[in-house]
Amino acid sequence: MFHRAIVVSIVLLICAPAGLAQVSLNTGGEARYGRQALAPGFQPSPLTIDVASGGDIAVKPLALGDNCLGYAAADPDVVVDLAAGFARITFLIAAAEDTTLIINLPNGSWSCNDDTNGLNPALVYHKPAPGRYQIWIGSYAAETFDDAVLYLAESGPESLPTTATGPDPARDPLYGEISLARGFQPSPYAVQILGGGRSDAAEFLADPACRGYVSEAPDYSVYLSEDLADLRIGVYSPAAMTLLVNGADGRWHCSAGADPAISFGYALSGLYDVWIGSQERGNYAASIFYLTESAPGPAPSFSIDTSCPGLLPTDLQVGGRALVAQISAKVYAVPETAATVIFQPAPGDTLALVGGPVCDEEFRWWRAQLSDGSRGWIADGDAHASWLEPAS
Repeated sequence: MFHRAIVVSIVLLICAPAGLAQVSLNTGGEARYGRQALAPGFQPSPLTIDVASGGDIAVKPLALGDNCLGYAAADPDVVVDLAAGFARITFLIAAAEDTTLIINLPNGSWSCNDDTNGLNPALVYHKPAPGRYQIWIGSYAAETFDDAVLYLAESGPESLPTTATGPDPARDPLYGEISLARGFQPSPYAVQILGGGRSDAAEFLADPACRGYVSEAPDYSVYLSEDLADLRIGVYSPAAMTLLVNGADGRWHCSAGADPAISFGYALSGLYDVWIGSQERGNYAASIFYLTESAPGPAPSFSIDTSCPGLLPTDLQVGGRALVAQISAKVYAVPETAATVIFQPAPGDTLALVGGPVCDEEFRWWRAQLSDGSRGWIADGDAHASWLEPAS
């Protein structure tokens, strides 16, 4: 599951219940749901295979990758033999429950993923090597078995099923909540969050002009204990963002673009749920969410905190360019080292930074745009060395 964090990273610890054997996944086992041989242009596309997720083997202790989590069966669920000549192949799991996708590649290495398309895990390989791809579909709880469908396609995951449900005011806020009254202090009240999500707001709201990708749960909830004569809700970010508010009267309000803001000339008391989304699918960008009790005016001045616990400080910023200083830096499809490497920059290369930073247990990730316009995630270093520097 992709957990958003700026300063504090959330680590999901999965412990094996007593009595579960800690054994390896069996790469020599027979596929429980069959074996498929695929060549470029295969039909039908997508090819679907019904499976059941889960098993009794805790995957995280096997150290198959930083984000290999959950519980899986010993034998692979599906084996796919890929012929040569594919430009791209996507493996995606669609299920009602949260699942993980684990693949043993032809060269013996492992790939893992959780949430790429809604809560659906997906792994995408560009110019994949021919050979055997062994697939396990895991569940987050031990011995939990849920119906799922494996999708195989030459298209990207965005064309396949998603479990994104759209912005839901009934969900608990991701970053917190606050109760405010007239004359609240400090003003502006400001919180740094990571804006972005998986749900296209235009698909779920009546206003098609409300463009942007938001999370299902609100990012923040604001309760006004009394009516306010003026209320301004805004977002500061170096990236273009979307501000979505479900007001006390149940109506939706939206603003998108550079530093979006929404003003309420007379704000009724009650609950205001707030989403901060990104203009681009898959992008997440550090943002300052703020509230002021004043008439519209120039946006307050803010600075983005780019620190991550345990990592060296950085002067990188979204909107700037990064110089690759070490060959350790790689561009991944998602901000996980278990994900597909989509580009290996050389020392001296420069990249435009368009999103981030995202902190996890070991790295600070930035969304980077390559010279051909494609985008991916790159870590700027570790606890001991910086791999990226601001480009002059």
